[in-house]
Amino acid sequence: MDARAQCPKIEFQKASMTFITPGGPVEAVREIDLKIGENEIVCVVGPSGCGKSTLVNLVAGFILPTGGRVLTDGRPVGKPGADRAVVFQQDSVFPWLTVSKNLEYGPRARGVSVEDRESTVGRLLDLVDLRQFKDMYPRHLSGGMKKRVDLARAYANEPEILLMDEPFGALDVLTKEKMQRDLLRLWREDARTVVFITHDIEEAIFVGHRIVVLTTRPARVSADIKVPFEKELDTRVKTTRPFQELRQQIIDMLE
Repeated sequence: MDARAQCPKIEFQKASMTFITPGGPVEAVREIDLKIGENEIVCVVGPSGCGKSTLVNLVAGFILPTGGRVLTDGRPVGKPGADRAVVFQQDSVFPWLTVSKNLEYGPRARGVSVEDRESTVGRLLDLVDLRQFKDMYPRHLSGGMKKRVDLARAYANEPEILLMDEPFGALDVLTKEKMQRDLLRLWREDARTVVFITHDIEEAIFVGHRIVVLTTRPARVSADIKVPFEKELDTRVKTTRPFQELRQQIIDMLE
């Protein structure tokens, strides 16, 4: 048996999370059982406020489950770590650094050599089409360009797991589709395990190898769907009948 099948990259074992609030306990997720293999892109969809972001925060180690366990490589998650990077919806670029210096920041902090840093930054600038903007500061960039910096900077840190919490949710349709292609281009060049939270079902089908559908809060897994389309960069697949039929199937589950 494949060792990766025995030890998933990420595993939720009856993971539950209840928050204590001034108004009383709020159960966000309940007994989530989920396995994610190495280099898979798994998209998570569900009703608004159902607890999708809680799953990302549990894997990131920002919070610890109140029941069950969350594991990476067979080890319980106890705190944030360099093996996991998070890309949020809000821009998190450093405004005082140029594009190239933003990308270089993580490798420099890890002690990567100048030669290797330059090689990594140059490769990522090309992959997200930002080489001509490498010496510009974030205040001169559009929202979509700053998000490309965010994505490339996360990749520059060479995490084993990339956690994305509605990363393209604030972008217009055309920019969002470019970001989806940029993510897949990066993944094809240098595969990572990706957990991608989204409220956009078409985005989930286009980006993901699997789609995990959650129930209303407290979130539980109601479906785990294998996407039957190759991870190509042509967004015209979204207009095909099989793609739209799968989209409607997921909408029906959510409703």
